[in-house]
Amino acid sequence: MTDKIKYIIAICIGILPINIFMIWYRLTHTEGFTTFEMLVYPLLFGGGNILLILALNKYLLNKNLRDFNLGKGKWYQDIMVGLILTTLYFLLMFLERSIFLTLLPPQEPPSQEVIKLMIDLARKPLLLALWLGPVVWIGVALFEEISRTFFFNCLWQLSPQKSWQIMSIFLVSLVVGFTHLYQGPFGIISVSIQGIVIGFYYYKAKRIAPLIISHALYDSIQIITFVVQVY
Repeated sequence: MTDKIKYIIAICIGILPINIFMIWYRLTHTEGFTTFEMLVYPLLFGGGNILLILALNKYLLNKNLRDFNLGKGKWYQDIMVGLILTTLYFLLMFLERSIFLTLLPPQEPPSQEVIKLMIDLARKPLLLALWLGPVVWIGVALFEEISRTFFFNCLWQLSPQKSWQIMSIFLVSLVVGFTHLYQGPFGIISVSIQGIVIGFYYYKAKRIAPLIISHALYDSIQIITFVVQVY
C-alpha cells in the first residue's frame, strides 16, 4: 500500500464520517440539542474521534503525537501566539459583523440551542465550570484543532505542489465552516474565514498548541461575557 493511499484512507476514516454526519444532521434536523447533550456529546464524540485520529496517525501512518507540533517554539511562545490569535479572531468577528450582517437577508436567530445553553450556564455555576473546563478544552478546541490539522497533514502529503497545499487550506476551512450550520449563514462564513487564518498559520508554523489555546480562549471569553451580561 502506497503512502498516498494510506493518507486517503486516514481521511476517509478519521475525518469524513464525523464531518459528513454533522452536516447531514444539521440539514435534516431542525430541533436543536439540549443543554445536557451539548455538554456530553462534545466529550463523547469529540473525545472518541480524537482517539481515532491518534490511532490512525500512529498505526496507519506511522507518525507520532509530535507531528502535530513539529515547528520550533516553546510553551510560553505558544501561549503568546495563542493570545495574539484570540485577539485576531475577535477583530475578525467584529469586522465580519459590520460587513456580512448588512448583506445577509434578515433571519431568525440561528443558534437558539446555543442561547439556551448559555442561559443555563449562567444559572448553574457547576455546568459553567464543566463547560469552561473539559468541554471547551477537550470536546471543542482539542477535537476541532486536532481534526483540522490532521486533515491538513494528510492532504498536504498527497502533493508537494504549493498550489495544492494552499487550496487544501480553503477546502478544509469550508468543510469546518459548514459543520457550524447551526450558527446560520453568518456562522458558516465567520468560521470559514477564521479557518483560513488558522490554516495559513499552521502551514507556516506547524504548531497545534497555539490553535488549541486560542480556540478555547475565544469560545470561553464569549461565554463568560454572556454570563456576566445575564447577571
